[in-house]
Amino acid sequence: MALSNIEKHYNKHKEDLRLCRRHGIVEFETTMHHLRRFLQPGHSILDVGAGTGRYASLLMAEGYRVKAVELVQRNIDTFLKREPLADVVRGDAREMPFIPSHSADITLLLGPLYHLFSDEEKVKALTEAKRVTKPGGVIFIAYLMNEYSILSYCFDEERIEDLLAQGAVDSHFHIRAKEGELYDYVRLEDINRYNEMAGLERITIFSPDGAADYMRTRINHMSEKTFSLFIEYQKSISERSDLIGAGSHVVDVVRNI
Repeated sequence: MALSNIEKHYNKHKEDLRLCRRHGIVEFETTMHHLRRFLQPGHSILDVGAGTGRYASLLMAEGYRVKAVELVQRNIDTFLKREPLADVVRGDAREMPFIPSHSADITLLLGPLYHLFSDEEKVKALTEAKRVTKPGGVIFIAYLMNEYSILSYCFDEERIEDLLAQGAVDSHFHIRAKEGELYDYVRLEDINRYNEMAGLERITIFSPDGAADYMRTRINHMSEKTFSLFIEYQKSISERSDLIGAGSHVVDVVRNI
């Protein structure tokens, strides 16, 4: 069977290392900071698009029941090498018939929405997450942000003129990703539209990495003390409405109503 673009990408890039690098550590620690606000003893967690299981591994170590779903076999193999007893199954976020309805207290979608392009496909994944989450349960949904890509790739790499001419970026500087590409990029108004279509109620929305991706070289050279303070800074400002959307990711925290 031919590999998808997603599988080709994750077969080439070692996802297991990303959250171990300093810009990834900021993302991981900030996301866990917010996740712990909602965790309670005995909670059942569903990690959809679990990657190599970095979040799942920590949550398992802390005593939570974790079921993981991942599309890419290489990521699953890496996960199981580290956690041989992990409950992980190969599957697609848009359709998970093997997961019972209303079975998870908290559902994580910390990756699948990056790779879905149309409103229909995104809402399909959100609706499936809603189905498997208990009423009143919480869903964490990560998105890649438009402005990070516009600044980091389109302008910094001097590609913006050609991309505008090709229609890959529209006149409002919104990236228009097409099926078959690897990533889609959104703005806050797009996320609001998906929530309305899926019938989800926002609790909060935060930036897990803020300026970290823009500052990779600088944070790599920070002392351990300065870097630890940078993480605390990001946790502190992560919900500020004047900064959300400027980083490379946001995580939308919604309730299943």
